[in-house]
Order: sequence, then structure tokens, then C-alpha cells
Amino acid sequence: MIMNHIRLHFYMIIFSGMFIFSSCSTADTELLAVKDSGLGTSRSFVGIILPSSPNTYAQITAKMSNKKNYKEGFFKFTTGDIYGIPVVLSSPPPVGSFSLTAIDAYLMEKTFDPAFVIDPGTAGSHLPDLSMGDVVIGARVVNFSNYMTKRDGKIVPGQFSALVTDDEGYKQGNPNPEYIYAAPELVKLAAVAATKVARFTPANILSAPVGRRPWILTYGTQGSGDAWLRNIKQIQESTKIFHEADEAGNYPIALVSTMNKIPFIEIHTISDAAMNVPTVINQYFHQCSEYAQKRSNLIALKMIEMISLDKDERAKYNFKGGFSDPWPKGKFIKAMKPPVYVSNWTKKYGVAR
Repeated sequence: MIMNHIRLHFYMIIFSGMFIFSSCSTADTELLAVKDSGLGTSRSFVGIILPSSPNTYAQITAKMSNKKNYKEGFFKFTTGDIYGIPVVLSSPPPVGSFSLTAIDAYLMEKTFDPAFVIDPGTAGSHLPDLSMGDVVIGARVVNFSNYMTKRDGKIVPGQFSALVTDDEGYKQGNPNPEYIYAAPELVKLAAVAATKVARFTPANILSAPVGRRPWILTYGTQGSGDAWLRNIKQIQESTKIFHEADEAGNYPIALVSTMNKIPFIEIHTISDAAMNVPTVINQYFHQCSEYAQKRSNLIALKMIEMISLDKDERAKYNFKGGFSDPWPKGKFIKAMKPPVYVSNWTKKYGVAR
């Protein structure tokens, strides 16, 4: 009886493997014709990964021609042309899941082989002057929820890389945060696109008497984690160590892209002033979230438009960055200081939700 169960289980594994292999082969065959055209390289698509909430999927697909939909379990992908550039779009469910975001990014990159990946999204600010409607270009990403703590609560960055002993000393290992760096050319392209798109944030989004020109933080450190920090003291302690400008759930995209040697860029518009806690999930919060996501989407679309207008843009996105820092020392710390017009506005009106 036991042997029969083992034999049955073995056959089920073999059958499942054959089914998965067959499904993947069919999907690859269907995509061959689409992948022949594109940027003049073996990688034919720009990949865009949207968060599942707020749902702005239609904002991107409305710009697409020659649309095709693909589905693998509850992961869906839409391909098409935007400004003549082949694009693949996805939106992993549900909100904030590191695992599902990683699977979605892996499926997209292995199936559609994009030349590079754009992650437009929303984020909560970890800097006092960084407010709703401001844009953080994630030139580097760090998992700020990857840490241990001492008995007194002090953060020791890096899971198992710097183990805390009973006497609060370190065992062997590197206690420094592990950053992942975006491709420099994509950082520059995103920054130019952001200045063209994000020209003014209205008063109602800033919850102030007047609006202002948004802060485009070009060399931003995107803080990413499974945790959502809502305690000011905790945020301040985290920022001292990881130097994140904001928090979102995009680390898996950066990690998977780096492992696959595919250039990536994170573009997040601030939807929530996390330094003013507790966060209230109300109509204003949802209004700011939708506004922020649409702004990030428009920046991604502007990047694609700029590539379509400049043929030289199409061939220069080689894999750089990843685990190697391509920037001068101190670049990211210096970038955290707000422009004068932002600090003056904040002194006068404050940052409120």
C-alpha cells in the first residue's frame, strides 16, 4: 500500500512537470513572432510592472496598439506597442507581497525577455520635506526590513550577515546594508522624463493652501520591505542606517532583474507622508495614491516616448549597476537634502496628509 502511494505520487510529479514544460513551450512559440521586432536587439520589449493597487492598468493599455493578453495562473501580462516600441505590462497580486512580486518579475523577464524593466509606483515618504506628488527616482534600492535587533532594539542590518551574540557583539559577517543599483542611463532618462511630466502638484494633493513644483529626487534610495513602518521613531532609526528616502515594495523587482542581468529603474511618486503618523486610510489617502500612481505611469510613458523619438536611445541600455555601485561616494546622502524652494515651502505650510 505504501509503495503504491509513493508510485502514484511519483507519477503525479512527472505528469505535472510535463504539463508545465508543455505550457511554457507553447507560450514561447506564440511569442516568437512578436519578439522578432523591437529595439534592434535580442531583447524586444520594455517591461512595466505596476502595483495592483491603485489599479491603473488601463492607463497603460489605453496607449497600446496590437494588444495581446497572456495568463499564467493568476499572473497576467499584456503585450503591445506604445509609440512604436514593444512593451509588456504586468501587475502582480496582491498588494505588498515580496514573493508574488518576485515571481511576477521572474515570469515576465524569462518569458518576454525585456531590454529593461520600469517599475512605476507609489511610496510613503521617510524624509520630512518629501511630500505628496514628489518623485523619487530609485537609483538604488535597499530592503530596510532585512535586519536583526539587539536586546535594546538597535537595528543590525543584514539578515544573518552580522549575527548578534548574547554579549551583543558581532560574529563574522558584513553588517552593512546591501544596496542594488539601477542602470545609470535609465536613471538619467527617468529624471528627464519626470521633469517633463511632473511640473506642478496642486494644493488639494499637498493638503495646503497652495501647490508647488514637485521635488524630483533623482538619486534616491528606495526603501523596500514587507513591513509598513508607521512609527516616527522607528522610521528615523531606519533612515539613519539604510538612508532610504521612502518606502515601497519594489526590492524583489530590483533583485530578480539584477540576477537576470536586466537593467531596471524604480520611479515612485510620494502618496503618503509617513513622517506624519498614524497613517489614516481614508478618502484623501486613496486620492493621493491614485494621483501618485498616475504620475509615475505618465513618467514611464514619457520615457518610452523619448526612446521612440531618439534612435540612439534604443541601443545603450547595457546592464550596469546591480550589486556594484556605479556612482561617486556620497551621491545618495547628498541627494537627500531638499531643494531650497521645497524647504521654504515646507517651513511655511508644513507637510500634512
